[in-house]
Amino acid sequence: MFTFREIETSDAEMILNWRASTRVAKYMKTEVDHGVQEQEQWIVNCRECANFYHWLIVHMEKPVGYISLNEYNPVVKTASWGFYIGEEEHAGLGGLVPPFFYRFCFSELGIERIDAEMLYFNTSVIDLHQLHGYEFTPERDRILKKQGKRILLVAMSLSKVRFEEGKFNRFTADFPTSQWHKKTNSSPKEFSLEEVTGTENQIKALYQLLERREHSISHMQMPSLEKHRQFVQNHPYRKWWLVKVRDEWDGTVYLTKENSVGINLYKNDSLLLCKIIQQIKTENEPLPAISSVRPGFFYVNVAPQNIPLQNALADLGAKHTQNSYRI
Repeated sequence: MFTFREIETSDAEMILNWRASTRVAKYMKTEVDHGVQEQEQWIVNCRECANFYHWLIVHMEKPVGYISLNEYNPVVKTASWGFYIGEEEHAGLGGLVPPFFYRFCFSELGIERIDAEMLYFNTSVIDLHQLHGYEFTPERDRILKKQGKRILLVAMSLSKVRFEEGKFNRFTADFPTSQWHKKTNSSPKEFSLEEVTGTENQIKALYQLLERREHSISHMQMPSLEKHRQFVQNHPYRKWWLVKVRDEWDGTVYLTKENSVGINLYKNDSLLLCKIIQQIKTENEPLPAISSVRPGFFYVNVAPQNIPLQNALADLGAKHTQNSYRI
């Protein structure tokens, strides 16, 4: 019934036309870049993404739509995804496509859970997901800002167990991945942690990283280098590490005496965040609880715009316990 083809740069104009159509665009979370050259470059760039890949949906030898695997995480065995039927006359096929993709994810990629987000008014897809075995995960619901409006994104998840218990698990198809540079659990370790001891080289590296930081809760403005040097040499944290990614300093992670975990990466990738947090948890124990001082578990404060870190924590099964507000 369907085949799935890897995307080439020659498909750019067709995908752009689909994506820019009102029928498709109104249900998308992001705005589209309307340049064909930009679309071609995006296709080229996507081939280098370790946690993303995409295909054309082909029916009767004709491309009719688009499907993508997003936030693929082989560590915790999760992913998210999205799809649409671009050819309006084939819109009725949309309900038949997902089971083929689910079987590929669960059987070929070893995924245990598939996550999805829909704009709240996309009720036909929400109903379709429920039919396929999805469950609502309200702790993952979030607000999207699109065209100046705040829109609720409804989160749902499908587990491998529920899918295999259902009636849609018999559909199979080939999803070629010859151009995908995906990572696996057996990939060489791509990051390392260096404990901060206060050397001059570390102080300079930390200052440069602070200047590049995109998400910050504690810093309203940059300190001077001298104040930063004093801060580092005062050893403010229980433990503190510089994160090196492919031989370059990329961020920091620290533990406080209150069992707070702080993590800031320039390459704010959910998969990498998961691996670092897992290593920190494996190699360190939280300090014992003290009433009204600290809990007996690690916790992370997250800036509201830091979606990759929120996704990583959700993938690791972290529990959302509170929201904090500056007043």
